[in-house]
Amino acid sequence: MTVFLRPGLGATSELFADYALPFTTRAVDYQAPQVPDMSASDYAAQLITENGIRSGDSLIGVSLGGMLSCEIARLVPIFKLTLISSCTDSDHLLPSIRPLRHLAHVMPWRIIQKLPFPSFLLNPSRHRALEMFRRADARFIRWACLKAATWKCPFSHPDIIQIHGDQDPLFPASRQKITHLIRGGDHLMILSQLQQIEPLLIARHQTSAGRAH
Repeated sequence: MTVFLRPGLGATSELFADYALPFTTRAVDYQAPQVPDMSASDYAAQLITENGIRSGDSLIGVSLGGMLSCEIARLVPIFKLTLISSCTDSDHLLPSIRPLRHLAHVMPWRIIQKLPFPSFLLNPSRHRALEMFRRADARFIRWACLKAATWKCPFSHPDIIQIHGDQDPLFPASRQKITHLIRGGDHLMILSQLQQIEPLLIARHQTSAGRAH
């Protein structure tokens, strides 16, 4: 069994660099969709092929990575599904975010990725997130902004948990079905709250680390 680690929109596999998980993991980056207006389900199929995801593997997804993990789990029998700072439906997003999808087509993402940002506004987590955003595939960012705001995934998995912060401004805690609430956790808590999140991931997966396909 492999546990695939899926970053969020504008992030890269570096998001998990500080996590020392005692089982087989693979952190992956996103490539542009093969078709510009590809559906979320078809993109999930692309990820399955590109990453070699198989029946019996597990997924840990952060933010948009959790949403895509849900789509993958609809196509492949996933063993364990873990969402961090994520959701299972676009209704769980902050409502004011959804209209922003109309700007996704016209936003010059490659230019935005290169813009300077005042360093005094960045704590260490935001600085790392910004550096990942600069390296992310701009074509994927455009596609993801269009799809995330209208995503619908009526979905039930037999072994799903949600780890969520009580200060998440994008995915408000009041809209989620939370298994583990992280006090003081915001949308970047995967970076800032490692000491609280890492033990939860280890406890969830270490008992099945030797499980065969």
